[in-house]
Amino acid sequence: MRRPGSAGRGAFLFPPPILELGMEPMISEETLRQMPAEDRAALARSLATVNAELPSLSAAEHRRRRLVLMLTVASAVLIPWIVLLALTLPRHYVAGHWRLTWVGFDTILLAALAATAWLAWRRRQAVVITAFITATLLTCDAWFDITTASGQKDTLEAIASAVLIELPLAALLYWVAYRLLRAAVRRACGLDGHPGEPVRLATQSLIGVRRSGG
Repeated sequence: MRRPGSAGRGAFLFPPPILELGMEPMISEETLRQMPAEDRAALARSLATVNAELPSLSAAEHRRRRLVLMLTVASAVLIPWIVLLALTLPRHYVAGHWRLTWVGFDTILLAALAATAWLAWRRRQAVVITAFITATLLTCDAWFDITTASGQKDTLEAIASAVLIELPLAALLYWVAYRLLRAAVRRACGLDGHPGEPVRLATQSLIGVRRSGG
């Protein structure tokens, strides 16, 4: 916040009106709108720093490390398992519970589609999660339909269904979820005082989790 005598730009102090919340003074929205953009950015950075020091965030650091270790070990173990399956699995196999497998999968897919539609209609942030889940299920559905098809007719029907329905809808949901996630990250960067910072999700730090030495 600017003080009288700031070089180069106009001085700014918190003017009235100040909202009273119990005994604690609170900056009004009108006051915030009167502040220069750089002062709002500085205030946002200060608030972000305070939030980063909350015990709930710092206490989660050891859980994050355990999660990373668990996922790394699981990935390493999965590599030889995939090679083993590729070498030992038969080309044809009579599967048990075939009806339950596909009815159960389609039921889960239906629930994901319905949840995504409802969250999108209600404009809820959780639609990003369900959209990614639904798109992944649709992609898996197309893959297994094609690879488990028996005969030329079934294979062509599975390919047509994948190309015309499942994969286009999955691509749309991936795109929507990606755009919404980028918008949320861009908004968070603006509140943190970096409104012009490029949004690259693969390199963007987790929002609300402070960086540590590890």
